[in-house]
Amino acid sequence: MTWQEYQEAVAVLYEQADGFGNVRRNVMVPDKVTGQHRQIDVLIEIEAKGHPLKMLVDAKFHAAPIDVREVESVLALSDAVGANKAIVVAANGWTEPAKKKAEHVGCDLRLLSVEEALDLIVPDKWKMCPSCGADCIVLDQEGAVAFEGGSWFWWLAGQCRGCSCARIHCQDCGTKAYIDLGQSTICGCGHRWGSTDKGVTIAFSEEQPE
Repeated sequence: MTWQEYQEAVAVLYEQADGFGNVRRNVMVPDKVTGQHRQIDVLIEIEAKGHPLKMLVDAKFHAAPIDVREVESVLALSDAVGANKAIVVAANGWTEPAKKKAEHVGCDLRLLSVEEALDLIVPDKWKMCPSCGADCIVLDQEGAVAFEGGSWFWWLAGQCRGCSCARIHCQDCGTKAYIDLGQSTICGCGHRWGSTDKGVTIAFSEEQPE
């Protein structure tokens, strides 16, 4: 997953919250002192009893828990653009000092794991790669083949965007397996599945289903 995709997932998270105001992604807001435009991942605008309120949401796609400096940078940005509240959404949590700082100033911390983020932007068609653990396998290859005799073969597959490890699902026999790049496996139907630089391959068994 890229940081841009994580930022998109954070926006979707708040867009799906009913009655949560107007949610805008990747907006530029002028600094209230310098006038220079500042980038905001997600801006939520709410009208409450005639009073406009702005909430700034900052997405932190870091491999380690965010520290107090990250919280302070978001607070500084929030103040610079005149936001009424700051929210930090982190992929891997936060340190105890960061938590204490956020609680002291009323900044909300929210955990959104990579798995949860991926489910928001590619629901039901992703798997974290067990081979590299750094990216996801998007199950975007699917299809059906008609054999002689009228039978059909259905499948679903995809590859990791990082290391090309494949995930296959033979919907006839129910086989689900991971295949490293350059390797192959045989499902319960007798078909041979492989992971190559050009995608997932299937070599059908000579014994086709009736």
